[in-house]
Amino acid sequence: MPNLAAVLKTEIARLARRSTAPIYKPLKRDVAALKRALAQEKRLTARLAKDNARLIADLNTRIAAPPTVSEDEVKHARISPRLIKSQRARLGLSRHAFAKLVGVSGGAVLAWESGRSKPRAVAKAALVAIRKLGKRTARERLRVLVEANGTA
Repeated sequence: MPNLAAVLKTEIARLARRSTAPIYKPLKRDVAALKRALAQEKRLTARLAKDNARLIADLNTRIAAPPTVSEDEVKHARISPRLIKSQRARLGLSRHAFAKLVGVSGGAVLAWESGRSKPRAVAKAALVAIRKLGKRTARERLRVLVEANGTA
């Protein structure tokens, strides 16, 4: 003779499953649908993050690139120690930061401002190009250059 308690236990469990099945099955389908939707959202978020990183890198590359100037502009540009000093003051930059923006050393900027030397052709082109920059643009470009080089 089987154990009466075990039979009752299995019968109660069977009836409980049978009575809760109509409630449980739609919920199970809903949970599966939500899991699929979540997975799709995760894929979308990952793709958007990747696109965003690519766009930010592209933007930083564009910001870091020096503004273009024609050879004629460089040829006819007048560069004086006073002009370099006033340009640096207009942008509100230290000698070191201004030098980084131009692509030279801080000592070169000091020599230019004191009149001991004159900028070479490449630096002169950069100085002419920097004339077109505003304070905000110069600081943003400097930030990107510092991040790209990893130095302060």
